[in-house]
Amino acid sequence: MSTDLIKSLQEKLKQTPNDNKLIEEYAIALSDIGENQEALKNFIYLKKVSPDNPQVYYNIGIILEKIGKIDDAVLSYEKALSISPNDTDIMYNLANVYIKSGFYDEAEALLLKVIDVDKDDENSFFHLGEIYTRKRDFEKSILYLNKALEIKSDDIVAKFYLAYAYKEIGNIDLAVKFYQEVISQNQDYSWAYYNLASIYLEQNNDEQAILYLEKTIKTNPSDIKAIKLLVKLFSKHKKYSAAEKILRQAIHDMPEEADIYYFLAKVYNELKSRINYVKYLKMAWKKQITFSGDVKQLEEEIKEAEKR
Repeated sequence: MSTDLIKSLQEKLKQTPNDNKLIEEYAIALSDIGENQEALKNFIYLKKVSPDNPQVYYNIGIILEKIGKIDDAVLSYEKALSISPNDTDIMYNLANVYIKSGFYDEAEALLLKVIDVDKDDENSFFHLGEIYTRKRDFEKSILYLNKALEIKSDDIVAKFYLAYAYKEIGNIDLAVKFYQEVISQNQDYSWAYYNLASIYLEQNNDEQAILYLEKTIKTNPSDIKAIKLLVKLFSKHKKYSAAEKILRQAIHDMPEEADIYYFLAKVYNELKSRINYVKYLKMAWKKQITFSGDVKQLEEEIKEAEKR
């Protein structure tokens, strides 16, 4: 349908090539199908012919944000806001790029203005909660995230942030409650499983920690942190076969990750399999560019292993 719209707009532009409204509509349609560079060319033309049109700078900001030019997007949104200082859409988008750039105070000020105009702007309440989470002001984070959920009760990301905030202030019951709600809405939300595992690990509940780490890896097989943690727990409880199985699957999925070979070497060391211990230490060394430990210590460990 978007392609048909673009063809239709192209035909109209042949008839009235200087129709700025039509050019703007055409540029937005191009951006909607991912033709951002072509869309940007059209908006840059509009900027030249309409230098005081805030919507032109606003749309340029949107495209620059899409293509990852965040600093340039900030400048374009700021220009739009300087022309139209009471436009809440511009404020909201500028606040978002401020958050991405780490300008939390500036983003906070804009979002507070937005909700002063629109008391039901759930997205602004959520992003205020996000800002306060990043600033580690968890009491305020909880306040605004709960306001977001009052407006939109199924906001799964707000629930995830809220769970994290409750965990940070020590309210573990509410943290678990909201992580469980996240999972009930989306059974593939791997970070919720991982964070639950971390909670149970802190409570020395290894059985539950293992359960949620397994679910983490099932939903995100490339989660190295979860794999390492699970292998450590399996090794702690002498479940070496389970640890080996996890690591062999990880090698299959991520063959260039040196840490996986190193962990497998450690498992074989526990199993008194010297040949495999040395073999996988050397394989970790060969892929040392991805090794998170000290390569010199790894080399020393290989030498000591070979002496046995």
